[in-house]
Amino acid sequence: MNLPILSTKDIAQKEKTKVLLYSHHGWGKTTACKHYQEFFGPGLIISGEAGLKSLGKSEIDYMPFSSWDGKHDPESGVLSFVGITKIMASDEFKKQGYKWVAIDSLTELSERLLQHLERKHEGNKNKFEIWSDYSRDMLGCLKWIRDNSQMHVLVTCLAKEETDANGQTHYWPLVKGNAVAKHVPSLFDYVFAGAKTTDPGSDGTAPRVRRLVITDEINGYHGKARDPHNVLKPIEECSDITTLLDRLLSA
Repeated sequence: MNLPILSTKDIAQKEKTKVLLYSHHGWGKTTACKHYQEFFGPGLIISGEAGLKSLGKSEIDYMPFSSWDGKHDPESGVLSFVGITKIMASDEFKKQGYKWVAIDSLTELSERLLQHLERKHEGNKNKFEIWSDYSRDMLGCLKWIRDNSQMHVLVTCLAKEETDANGQTHYWPLVKGNAVAKHVPSLFDYVFAGAKTTDPGSDGTAPRVRRLVITDEINGYHGKARDPHNVLKPIEECSDITTLLDRLLSA
């Protein structure tokens, strides 16, 4: 009798990376897609942003969504997020051989979902039902992307600030609903929080902006990494998260 026993080592070797990258404006979240293309190979961006011009020379495929589950007409280039997930489930899509997929950004996607649900529940005075549907659909779509994709997954998100009762500032993913925002990081193997700091310069030298990636629970940021070999520092000076993934995958 062959016992159905697996090894956790096999999981680490076979699983694709699932990354949430969140930060304030201007850190370089969208630019991370260029780094993914260079590191992993061809990929696809599911875009709700108007900021892809920074990737104009990278020749990365993308599909823009204008709604959660509204008009979906690929012939005219109008796509909904739900329609895109159906395309991704098709055999034709799987034949494209993409190595990674990115949602840019989760902030925009949460806005589209809430707009969809407000129309769906128009006239419904029970706001609990809207937020219950929102939580189910938002977390469900992320789990679908995470669990059904044979590609590396990158999800970008803006950061929001929240001050607790002790006066400590916390930085969470900016999505609608506080409970959902705090649940989202638990769905990913790697949660990288981007931050910037400025060195003022001295002796006539110009100030220098340093980009940091926070990989742990530190300074109010909520980063994490599946890092059994402890190859990452809690704070890394880095603007390209694939250099961190390279170290993690090589350990």
